[in-house]
Amino acid sequence: MQNGPQLREGSLQLADGRTLAYAEHGDPDGWPVLGCHGSPSSRLERHVEDPADYPRWGVRFVVPDRPGFGRSDPHPGRRVADWPDDVAQLLDHLGIDRCAALSLSGGAAYALACAHALGDRVTTVGILGGAPPPDVPWPWPRWIPGQLRAALHRPARLAAVLRPVLAPIGLRPAMIPRYLQLRLNAADRRVIGRPAVRRVLADTFTEGLRNGSAVLAEDRALLFRPWGFPLSEIRQQVHIWHGTQDWQVPVVLGQVLSAMLPRCSAHWLPGEGHFLVFDHAEEIYAALRP
Repeated sequence: MQNGPQLREGSLQLADGRTLAYAEHGDPDGWPVLGCHGSPSSRLERHVEDPADYPRWGVRFVVPDRPGFGRSDPHPGRRVADWPDDVAQLLDHLGIDRCAALSLSGGAAYALACAHALGDRVTTVGILGGAPPPDVPWPWPRWIPGQLRAALHRPARLAAVLRPVLAPIGLRPAMIPRYLQLRLNAADRRVIGRPAVRRVLADTFTEGLRNGSAVLAEDRALLFRPWGFPLSEIRQQVHIWHGTQDWQVPVVLGQVLSAMLPRCSAHWLPGEGHFLVFDHAEEIYAALRP
């Protein structure tokens, strides 16, 4: 793996006996930012090509593996709303009283769940290319059949459908960046075309799917059931960054999400794609400071 000496890894045993694995980049005494990784991804997710950027910015970036990803144990029957309890135990373990939360793509639900459940312990939330919960009317494209839309809201059934579809991804996860480079827009192709970015993505995808792709099917299915808390109760400042040419999570979904949050600063980046963070990381992390 190409993470270098800046990476610190650890694990802890949670109250229910499960193991939670995590990694840290940056200044151990810096401002803590909790990373809620994408789907698929892992504790190795980072948003910079050079990990030396984190200590230079005074950031302590902490990313735990969600259940079943990487080296974290599965959590059968889990829900999005269960995640903050794991995070609270990790923050206690690391001696972190308050932190910001930053999510990429499928991690948005988990960052917002932490903001809702942990109150003042989460100061600010950043969302990169995120989507709203499914219990609001999504602007589905007309070509998606109604029966499929209904199935998407039944996570157990959807996970069963997704497992064979996503199985090939688990065989060669290191190839996911090349696949994305082919199917995404010009801005994303440019970003993923940089060797350092491609290595970061390949490492985190490979580690996240070390136990196979079934966890990815479960994680994706959970995002299509109600998350278990109303977004209207989130009182922290939430920043959304979304590229107008994001083909992975269309910008209209980010717009719906921003409209649901009481305190939201939306940053719509013209022409940018899903992985815009690699070109805007310094300003994004600066916005998360108290």
